Amino acid sequence: MIKLIVSDLDGTLLDHTRRINDRDLQAVKTAIGDGFEFCIASGRMYSEINIIMQEFNSCYHAIGQNGATIHKKETGYLASSVFDAGTASRILQLTNKYDHFINFVHCTDDSFYIKKRTDVTHPYEARIMTACTERVDLKEAIRAEEIRCCKLSYFGELEQLIQLKSELNSQFEGEIETFISDKDCLDVMPLRVSKGAGLTLLIKELGLSPNEVACIGDSFNDLSMFAVTEHSFAMGGSHIDIRNQASAVVPSVAEAINQIISYNRSFIKG
Repeated sequence: MIKLIVSDLDGTLLDHTRRINDRDLQAVKTAIGDGFEFCIASGRMYSEINIIMQEFNSCYHAIGQNGATIHKKETGYLASSVFDAGTASRILQLTNKYDHFINFVHCTDDSFYIKKRTDVTHPYEARIMTACTERVDLKEAIRAEEIRCCKLSYFGELEQLIQLKSELNSQFEGEIETFISDKDCLDVMPLRVSKGAGLTLLIKELGLSPNEVACIGDSFNDLSMFAVTEHSFAMGGSHIDIRNQASAVVPSVAEAINQIISYNRSFIKG
């Protein structure tokens, strides 16, 4: 039987206005009310997840920043991961030569930084639900471990981000993980940090097995979760490569939850 349901946020549980529609909202409430464990797994910070999910009164686990932070619903903080300071500062040194990307530095305490705020950066800052801090000496602060970085996000044109992803993977092979997490965003993570790795740790902590988990997502950073369990649902509007790696394709989180509930009923009857 499936006991834990895991959902991505942007493009999955959230619509383009960053809201949960009524049908999905009711489906999640029904699942929690029926005794399912529920988890949000997002590239967003834990503080943002709490803002979005405030109606659920902390009745959910949270995997934030692509697995860099993990929180249990009952006890809070479970685990976190950060970059080696030298690796993060070298990544910034390499990418500083590009002026066509907007770059944010994220930390496990949910603070995030940008080297210089401008009119161009403001729309990207607005997509994040907490305040950004300007710091011109970002690279030096990271190298000195004044800032403990857990995620580097780059915003820009998709084709250019794909090229940057390839360059970073070549230059930092065996040191980082990279994900296209949105149509205009590349996330760079410490090695072996991903939503799937975070989910694996949470599964162990909850005493579950992988076949008792179902996950729902729409982006490449969700594929590591799909690899953890045979019960994976891709959103209908997601990239073909994502849909091809899911066990089912659905139009909504509500439909995925309906299928999960039906699966459990048939499991009991069987």
